[in-house]
Amino acid sequence: MRPLLFVLICTAVLLAHEVEALYKVRYGLFGRVGIAQAKMEQNATGYRIVVEGKATGLAGVLSGGRIERYESRGRVVDGKLVPDYFVKIRQNRNKRSVKEFFFNHAKGEVTITKRNYKKGKLVATTHSKLPYYAPNDLLSLYFNIAPTLHTLQGQQRFYAVGGDRNSGAVDIIAPTGKELAKLKRLLKVDGTYLIAVIHQKIFASKEGRLYIVLDSDGIAKKALLKDVILFGDIVGKLVEKKVHP
Repeated sequence: MRPLLFVLICTAVLLAHEVEALYKVRYGLFGRVGIAQAKMEQNATGYRIVVEGKATGLAGVLSGGRIERYESRGRVVDGKLVPDYFVKIRQNRNKRSVKEFFFNHAKGEVTITKRNYKKGKLVATTHSKLPYYAPNDLLSLYFNIAPTLHTLQGQQRFYAVGGDRNSGAVDIIAPTGKELAKLKRLLKVDGTYLIAVIHQKIFASKEGRLYIVLDSDGIAKKALLKDVILFGDIVGKLVEKKVHP
């Protein structure tokens, strides 16, 4: 289910007060294996982003009913999202892993609490400090840079919790020339084409290189993780969106 992450980091409109998006995820050789849902709520002072992926069908059976949930909560300061809390939850019928990140922007640090559960019982808890500080998590980062993505040129580096394990680096690239033409033939949808590199190994994709197409609202219409060993291409496609002013 980890490939669902590439769909979930690009699912919202910065200027909307509430956004909901639903994606279907397919493996090239196995057909549909999951769904991903995203919801963002925002008012003048605070925000909450929740994204969740579920394995379905045979994939759901083989993964033990795998579910992944990501949530970012924080404040709105001068029109920007400032995360105070980010959590990643992964679970199946027998195990549950909760990884919480707490931001201290004044001190420039992020602390982590990890909890592991087995059959509903807590079996381990650890506390640590992230080796780097970043002002965003992957979800808040997308919202904060969304207004610039349609005009992005070349390559730009950002930093977010959830990016590179040692630095938080996330690279966004605007493809051009032959590379852009190839992606358009491959994905076959209109929109703004971008490449996101989160510098983490996702299955056989060494850097986590994700190909994304945005619509005019800034919502990802389609996303692709290319040539994964044993699976082929992994594709996420937007099937429903709701924007509430």
